[in-house]
Amino acid sequence: MRVRVEATPIRPGHSAGVATFTAGLLNGLAEGTDHALAVTVRRGTVDSWRQLVPDARLTWSEATLALRTDNRVGDLLRRCTPRRVHSSLTVRRVLNTIRQRARGTDPDNAGVTLHPFHCVPAGDGLNVVVVHDLRHLHPEFGSPGYAAVIRENVARAAAVVVSWPHPYRQVRDAFPEAGDKTVLIPPPTFQAAPDRSLAAPEPDLLVYPSSTGPHKNHRTLLEAMALLPEYRLVCPGPLLEPEAKRLLARISEPDLRGRVNFPGYVSTAELHALYARAAAMVMPSLWEAASGPAFEAFSWGLPLVCADVEPLRAQLEFVDGEAGMFSPTDPPSLADAVRHVLADREYYADASVRAGHRLAGRTWVDTARDYAAVLEWVAGGQHGEIPRSAFIADTAGRGSQDD
Repeated sequence: MRVRVEATPIRPGHSAGVATFTAGLLNGLAEGTDHALAVTVRRGTVDSWRQLVPDARLTWSEATLALRTDNRVGDLLRRCTPRRVHSSLTVRRVLNTIRQRARGTDPDNAGVTLHPFHCVPAGDGLNVVVVHDLRHLHPEFGSPGYAAVIRENVARAAAVVVSWPHPYRQVRDAFPEAGDKTVLIPPPTFQAAPDRSLAAPEPDLLVYPSSTGPHKNHRTLLEAMALLPEYRLVCPGPLLEPEAKRLLARISEPDLRGRVNFPGYVSTAELHALYARAAAMVMPSLWEAASGPAFEAFSWGLPLVCADVEPLRAQLEFVDGEAGMFSPTDPPSLADAVRHVLADREYYADASVRAGHRLAGRTWVDTARDYAAVLEWVAGGQHGEIPRSAFIADTAGRGSQDD
């Protein structure tokens, strides 16, 4: 079977978890299936993708985007343009039209097309759309432009795949008419610990891996750090404007200067070295599908301090995890939670190790084979029920797929 993968909206080193997810899934499909994989990426990124997915059997093609928003001009526009404008339905429709023309069409319209990012319109033909979360449908974080695309994609898709129980339930609730074609397929931990024989952590070092999107809530974290003069913080991840400029200005002030660092996107080796040194991970995000770094904290045995918000609570429940919780926009509450967790670090580290066992055996090949079953179901005419991941039935036993 031929599988087309539409990856033009994803740029390695910039698209954070979506890029990591897509690379992992492509590697799993290449290793674990014999399907022909044709991947479309944006111009100038093929070499970066090949470093992440080196299998020679993949066919790569580039789409030239006539208008880009991830360069200096795009950063400047985001700084100067009100959010209600650049997230509007009109602007999104213009950008999507340009993207559609740039990536072209498949003259044979053959096979199934996999869309690993749900905020770009699916084309004609048989489409499998991965919906990572419904944040853009949320009143507080919403974007009318992206929300319209998501609704159209769910309606058009032959199958919808969701990675984690909380967004899966949301998709089922928001789109009950799509229930028969929606399936839950969890991926593995993105950055699993290579081993547990790690050096002793630096007792004052906190880590928060994330892009600087506003909903990642770095502002609350930085104000909490002002109340934690005994601690240092490193925040690796893509520096997205306009928030990055504000955050970098804040850490240059005397109460944070020299204690907080935003190094930008870092390599896997650098991230692993940081995890090995950290005393704890802090997760102040206001919204996640499920936090990849939180799962990484469990894998590495890092104590976790996280915001008391619905998606993160659901994630902890999924893995029987335990973390220090804090009110999401209250810096003193965050500071208190850090001190509480690190005062009993061994207890919370052990709790993370236990939670890490939940996904310890899950691999990208396992995930890819679950995806392949769905792709084959679509290509074969969607006869019978959509294939379900055995991982959920074998390890959850909580009715996550059908609640």
